Amino acid sequence: MQDLRPTAQKVFWATWLGWMLDGFDASIYAYVLVSALKELLPASGIAASQSNIGFYGGLLFSCFMVGWACSMYWGWAADRYGRAPVLCMTVLVYSTFTAASGLATGVTMFAVFRFLTGFGIGGEWSAGTPLLHETVPEQQRVRLAGWLHSAAPTGLLLAALLVFLAGDALGWRGLFIVGILPALLVLFVRRAFPKPVHRRSPPSFTSLFAVDQRKTTWAAALMLSCAIFGLWSSNFWAPAVVAIKLTANGTAPARSLELGALAGIATNCGALVACLLMPWITTYLASRRLTGFVFFLGSTVSVVTCYGLAIGYLDSLPLFFLLLPLVGFFTNGMFGLFTIWLPEMFPSALRGSGSGFAFSLGRLLGAVGPAAIGMIAGTTGSLPLAISLLAAIYVVGLPFIALSPETSGRPLPA
Repeated sequence: MQDLRPTAQKVFWATWLGWMLDGFDASIYAYVLVSALKELLPASGIAASQSNIGFYGGLLFSCFMVGWACSMYWGWAADRYGRAPVLCMTVLVYSTFTAASGLATGVTMFAVFRFLTGFGIGGEWSAGTPLLHETVPEQQRVRLAGWLHSAAPTGLLLAALLVFLAGDALGWRGLFIVGILPALLVLFVRRAFPKPVHRRSPPSFTSLFAVDQRKTTWAAALMLSCAIFGLWSSNFWAPAVVAIKLTANGTAPARSLELGALAGIATNCGALVACLLMPWITTYLASRRLTGFVFFLGSTVSVVTCYGLAIGYLDSLPLFFLLLPLVGFFTNGMFGLFTIWLPEMFPSALRGSGSGFAFSLGRLLGAVGPAAIGMIAGTTGSLPLAISLLAAIYVVGLPFIALSPETSGRPLPA
């Protein structure tokens, strides 16, 4: 009988492309935040002032992340119906509503579409990462899992390049509408996986909180909460910080958009380097926990130095750009560790549910970050100061790293 199991290469590229394209769709908002709100706020009867752009921009970030948090459903569905079918469905949802965002006529409609985009994007990881871990040979698993998150900064880089090269021609609406293209990935995924790789009876979601599992579940979820809170309170604000600063200085909107895109490129180049190196970093340190400590502390130092010192205190845009790759290396690159570590914490029957819950709760609590940035920036008048203050979340996350199980050198649980 013909072997219908997909090859390791097909599995890797199917999951990598899904994660890359949702990084592309998720990041478009960061580049067009200022131009979109300058149109949508007046259309909703709200003045498009700098403080309102910061405030509503943060709220809209949070709407996206609440939708992302609600996507824990997809993890359960991946355990119940199979990883590949659920992966396809999440891609269809996030690409459809990213495109719909470009058709919004007011802030409320835009917020609804951002929520639904987040709901789709949040599920891609819960289906794709367990799919990779469970279908590639054990000797390749850690390396391919570590490289998987390189898809996210690659997607962010592609979005930044599109904005840089064609952002002025497409406008903010056109950039969102381009987000429908990831739907084509579904054709590739369905061909790569002719039938569901995993089919199992419905797991009990409450099993995540059984006596022998709840410590791991809560430690992983709270660790991810701090990491996601920090990421969305620092990394993704770089284009907006540049655009707001240049616009206030009288720079033409088109030029501000280009330099904001360059900020995204600089940040995500650093993240990409970290993801590519992550398998070797975890091997060298021989500890998932120690790797987590290094990246959390590095995130705190890099964010405060880049935002608080370079742009906030010294008002140096060149130094800010120089330090952005370091911010990306730590704040976004650490998720290369999580693509290795998180699936190792849960048994096969709970892997989708457990990974989905940890990420989704992280997104829910992390959704407070962008809104807090907007409110603090509105109060202090300084977006870089607000970002620097909230970098303390990485210090808060250190105890949860210590409580998470050490899985280095152990095979994937059955």
